[in-house]
Amino acid sequence: MSRVSNEVKYSLISFFRNRGTVFWAFIFPVMIMIFMVYVFGGQQTTVTLYYADHDNSATSHAFLGALNSTGAFQLQDGSGMNLNQSLEDGKIMMYLEIPAGFEGNISTQAMSNSSYLQVYYDKSKVAALPAVSAIEQVADQFSMQMIGAKPLVSVIAQDITTNSMSYGDFLLPGVVGMTIMMSCVNGTVSACAKNRSRGVFRKLATTPISKVEWNASRILTQTITLLMSVAVSLTVGWLLFQITPQINILTVSLVVCGGVLFAGLGTILAVFVRDEDAAIFAASAISFPLMFVSGSFTTVDTLPGFMKVVAALSPLTYLNNGLRSAMVTGNFNDALMNLLVVLLGAAVLFTLGVILLRWKDD
Repeated sequence: MSRVSNEVKYSLISFFRNRGTVFWAFIFPVMIMIFMVYVFGGQQTTVTLYYADHDNSATSHAFLGALNSTGAFQLQDGSGMNLNQSLEDGKIMMYLEIPAGFEGNISTQAMSNSSYLQVYYDKSKVAALPAVSAIEQVADQFSMQMIGAKPLVSVIAQDITTNSMSYGDFLLPGVVGMTIMMSCVNGTVSACAKNRSRGVFRKLATTPISKVEWNASRILTQTITLLMSVAVSLTVGWLLFQITPQINILTVSLVVCGGVLFAGLGTILAVFVRDEDAAIFAASAISFPLMFVSGSFTTVDTLPGFMKVVAALSPLTYLNNGLRSAMVTGNFNDALMNLLVVLLGAAVLFTLGVILLRWKDD
């Protein structure tokens, strides 16, 4: 036991002396979280809607008021503007035309060209189609109010899954998962390459410490550093964005098992990368693509079809999903299922890495 504790002590000292590992474990995750939340989490919730009111009546004004009251639109009077040209030039996303005679046809309940609202939009803009749908819903409700009709069926939408999850809430578990992967893969590959090139492995083979003890010390060291890194990310998320995730046994288990899994992946990679300088590049070649396809920053559902296949094979996907279920949504059954996948992957990859990495051959 003393040999394991001494190795953990030595590894922690080496970890904190290495500025690169400290950066990737503590500073890089915080930078990513702050950047992503401010860039993507602070997007406008309202759509700027330009309009041309050719009717200029009490009814058309009432309809514009109904649109404005939804809070989904920021109305801009497009009188005097060439709205069609502005749309084609990409200067605006959409605009609405209210035709002349709109009020007269509404009051007489006559359906003609003057009864139709015309919406022109740029379909390449992500927010355009939801905005068109919102205009259609307001128009339907407005029409029923004008003729005194009431809908027979009402829909009450209630979000019970995400609990009003903000982008920051969604992002934080992905940042934690990304940190686990990058710290363990990069750290393990770099350490193994360094030990090999400097003859440390050959010397370890002549000492009383066994491979089991050495690998146990690796797990303990990485668990300590990962928990510290997660604590830093959680603190920054709470201070800057008021993110208050749930910390429970499933969260801790996912962090530990994820660390073992990616340490095993790093060990397997280190078997084939013997050059110390090339180790970090090889680790980055694996970790960076996985970071973007595994749901760290956006949902996997938004990926193209072939990328979803890659995401399904990525262990980081299951780690991110499990952390998100345990920390944010409270779906503990889903968190447990993902934990089992991560645990199985950890057992397979770490065992394979220990078998393949030989001290005496180095």
